[in-house]
Amino acid sequence: MLLRWGYRGAAATGTLLLALATGFVASILTGAPTTLGESLLVAALVSGVVSIALTPLYVSRPRSVATVLSETWRQIGIACLVLIALAVASVPTAPAVSTALVSGTVLALTLPAWYGLCRRRDRPERVLIVGDEPTLIKSSILSLPVSPLGFLSPVLTERSIEMSYPDDSAPDRLPDDEQTLRTDGGLPANERINRLELIAGTERLGGLSRLERAVRERDVDTVVLAFAHGDREECFGVLRTCREQGVDALVHDSLGDRVLENERVGDALVRVDLQPWPWYGRLAKRGFDLTFATVGLLVLAPLILLVAAAIKLDSSGPVLYNQTRTSTLGGTFTLSKFRSMVTDAESDGARLSEEDAGGVDPRVTGVGRVLRKTHIDEIPQLFSILSGEMSVVGPRPERPEIDREIEADGIDWSKRWFVKPGLTGIAQINDVTGFEPAKKLEYDLEYVRRQSLRLDVTLVAYQIWSVTVDVVDLLSERLTKGGDEDSSSS
Repeated sequence: MLLRWGYRGAAATGTLLLALATGFVASILTGAPTTLGESLLVAALVSGVVSIALTPLYVSRPRSVATVLSETWRQIGIACLVLIALAVASVPTAPAVSTALVSGTVLALTLPAWYGLCRRRDRPERVLIVGDEPTLIKSSILSLPVSPLGFLSPVLTERSIEMSYPDDSAPDRLPDDEQTLRTDGGLPANERINRLELIAGTERLGGLSRLERAVRERDVDTVVLAFAHGDREECFGVLRTCREQGVDALVHDSLGDRVLENERVGDALVRVDLQPWPWYGRLAKRGFDLTFATVGLLVLAPLILLVAAAIKLDSSGPVLYNQTRTSTLGGTFTLSKFRSMVTDAESDGARLSEEDAGGVDPRVTGVGRVLRKTHIDEIPQLFSILSGEMSVVGPRPERPEIDREIEADGIDWSKRWFVKPGLTGIAQINDVTGFEPAKKLEYDLEYVRRQSLRLDVTLVAYQIWSVTVDVVDLLSERLTKGGDEDSSSS
């Protein structure tokens, strides 16, 4: 991998030359210029506009394949709009609209490949350790096949490393390579605590807040997590950063039950499967999500208006009900549903609805029962699918409070956080709810293993059929009830 300015120079030069060649060929193929000189001028303008638009891609930093594709395509789209605007304005040497479109299409395919080639690794892996537990940091360092660049952690002290040992196993003094480099002079001399700036010969590079900067500046390939607890704030926050920055992640095997495992590394580390599916699978899935959500909102627009009116007439309160739900890798987002309960339904705290277990929930309104029976209350989540916070198919997002309760029961619930939450899925079509968390987790992990566009389409078709059956059953029930009432009145 080329580092920093080497990468920037290669990326910029390649963009300039590829855009120049593409613009020249495209201008000839579209037949807009009449001379070779005019073709060269058109190609030069195309190259200049594209090179400037792609400037954000010249920064040497880790990126996932999906990020490289999305950012490159977005910037090429901007460049094409500028070129088309110049053509419409009749600017001299501006390419024809057809030339701009052909050039943009070709560059959308070639430039991501060039940036990937520039990032090809031809050097030892660069590893950074992040954690808050000294003994786990040391164990991770000793388990790595390469020497790490350093570690990020809160301030660690001799006291903290002593406290991390069992009661009677703390050493009398730390090994030489773990002695402090300086002391905290802010305490009285007899109360000073030695700060650990070296562990197993590896230097502390700062606190956890420096993670993103350290990853970019040091061209990190892999981050190793050595946390005492797999909490969603710090531990999963680091995993989210790794996923966003496109770097690999390893965890100490004490956290193995909290993550999707890929393979073992050394004696004490496990590689995390941050992206369970290949980039082309995720791209196809996103395309399906956008198509489904867009078509669904257009087709259901009249129904949305009717439902909104019915909710307002049935009970006081807003039409939509918003909840905080768990997103990918323990993040959160706001999920919206048509309100099916009274406005103060969760004034005493979040809890599962008794209707999910086949019971009767007194909080559900009259219109709400119809909405929940027919799943119409879920329609607003199509907007979350459009925004990318949810997918059509995936594990059902749960409230953070419920997540904590389930995890307290010893269920490895966080493993389902490694894929985007969905509207339907294997657990949903089998009517498995949060009342059966172990079984729900099993179905969700089955989806992770089997995921494909074909499976998504199959699950959606089954869900649509199931909703249709529920609607027919509800109508039949109402008609039957109405007929019985007429018979009794006569």
